[in-house]
Amino acid sequence: MIVKRFSGLSVEEALIRAKWELGDEAVLLSSGPARDRWWKFWERGYHVLAATDYPVAKSPRTSLVDSTGANEVAAGQSQAPERAPAGGDERWEQVMALLTQVDRKIGQAAPAGSGGGTWYQYLLARELPEEWARDLAGTALDGGESEEAQLAQLAGAAASRLSAPGSLPLQDPGTVIVVIGPTGAGKTTTIAKLATRCRLELGSSVLLITTDTYRVAAVEQLKTFGGILDVPVAVANRPQDLPALIREYGADVVFIDTPGHSVSQPMQVQQSLSAIKYAQATDVLLCMPATVSRSLFVKTAQKLAGGHKASLCLTKVDEVLAPGAVLGALMDLNWPVSYVAHGQNVPEDIHPASAEGLAGWLLRGGAYHG
Repeated sequence: MIVKRFSGLSVEEALIRAKWELGDEAVLLSSGPARDRWWKFWERGYHVLAATDYPVAKSPRTSLVDSTGANEVAAGQSQAPERAPAGGDERWEQVMALLTQVDRKIGQAAPAGSGGGTWYQYLLARELPEEWARDLAGTALDGGESEEAQLAQLAGAAASRLSAPGSLPLQDPGTVIVVIGPTGAGKTTTIAKLATRCRLELGSSVLLITTDTYRVAAVEQLKTFGGILDVPVAVANRPQDLPALIREYGADVVFIDTPGHSVSQPMQVQQSLSAIKYAQATDVLLCMPATVSRSLFVKTAQKLAGGHKASLCLTKVDEVLAPGAVLGALMDLNWPVSYVAHGQNVPEDIHPASAEGLAGWLLRGGAYHG
């Protein structure tokens, strides 16, 4: 038996190389991202491992596809010579048969209802960034021939590229959670949801503190939630006031609301970072809306966290039908996602996040169901 590995810019291209050299009877053993040291560092390579049980006769003609990658021919593209050489008809028929075989193999990796497209195209349709779509699509062929097996393989691969979720210690005395995020991310509503769970479900004593003295009615909104829950609400005019307020009330769990800022306002962002410092926060929860673009999501998260270890609460997921952009941002950041919020109802519309749930959302599309 002959077993060889073939590389290309895509799985399809690597498969062409394998079929060309080993013949139509070659068996695909595995596929995935190429890890060859020689591979161009600026390109993302893929490889397939193929086998055949008979010796391969060497052709005197130069191969259409050079296995070193010098002559790269993308899957699904044909390049006709200007003038076919004598006796070349048979060879050209072999080329066309090879491409037909590859098309059939690609079709086996196509999800139902995708119009015959590949898993790569399927993920692009859900707005997953191109590099992550290629990375995940390369794993689908490892799942077997059935769509169900490939889908399971794809879901597992997507989940593995997301950081393990990190739940907040809502029952531990001495927990101080500073909630940060851009304007309109739903920080105050998220605090109300989590505080309700602490108070009514877990029986912890709760203190709500707001440092948002800029937004109109921000203090009144938090006091309204506090009155409903029968928990104290304090106002910190300066970050330096936080230690005294936390000591005065002595609650099990303290939630600190901060003003929402844009990354273009460094002085205001620094104020939220000062709240983390003076409160001696045990946890930082960054609320980020799922509706923003991938690049803005990553940039905003990094700027607002300011180097602090933060977990994410993904808000407004009910407003997103193509989750690829936000899932691409989560894969870029590789930060833990603690919660997913999908509405304004308190406390129903928030759930602990899971990598499997987010991966399922990516493949399923539509509204998030957890």
